[in-house]
Amino acid sequence: MKRFEGRTAMVTGAGKNIGKEIALAFAQEGANLIVCDYNRENAEETAHEIEAFGVSAMPAVCDVRDRDNIFAFAEEAVRRFGRIDILVNNAGGSAGLLNKLTRFVDAQQETLDFVIDTNLKGAMHCTQAVLRSMIRERYGRIINISSIAALCGLYDRVDYAAAKAGLIGMTRALAMEVGEFDICVNCVSPGAIERDGQKQEHMTFLGENGRSGTPKDVAQTVLFLASQDFITGQNFVVDGGRTLGPGHR
Repeated sequence: MKRFEGRTAMVTGAGKNIGKEIALAFAQEGANLIVCDYNRENAEETAHEIEAFGVSAMPAVCDVRDRDNIFAFAEEAVRRFGRIDILVNNAGGSAGLLNKLTRFVDAQQETLDFVIDTNLKGAMHCTQAVLRSMIRERYGRIINISSIAALCGLYDRVDYAAAKAGLIGMTRALAMEVGEFDICVNCVSPGAIERDGQKQEHMTFLGENGRSGTPKDVAQTVLFLASQDFITGQNFVVDGGRTLGPGHR
């Protein structure tokens, strides 16, 4: 039997890169998927690839900042699949998505709102949308995707670092609240990961092979966390040792 056979997972930002890899990994292990992405073409393409594994996929074309829309899709998913067992809050991004990376002193209000709402409030919307169902079923796994920016900062991305740090705080506090319902809440903080098949600047790995981080590295960590029942309120760094500092060879 596959690890997640009979389970339903909701993954945000699942249209490409890390989110898509996570969604496909769950499908390979037997889970049905709610594929959330603001880009219709990407969401439908991921859903089509998922169905090739013999499971069901529901494209949900939505922006995580749109609370009402998120709740509507979650309700539809519960009607269709009976429950949502796993939520991966992966949708996010910096002001770079708007081509507005700046020093914090020059950041515009609308840019700050976009970054905070997309990375932090969006995860809160999605979590609230599925939480009552998880509590009712007395089962759930919630995995938030943060960033090493939350741990060590990132130039020109003060808002992004703050939002991702908020996700870690949210993870720990929520884990305290919902543990009695067999709901585990954890966080994964990737370092520089390949996107669209392209390596990111300053990628490092301490092993001899010197390989770069890939979406699969993150997906494997997420599936591990979704498959266990004793780890909660933790943040797992997946960065090839990048945040260990300059003391290595």
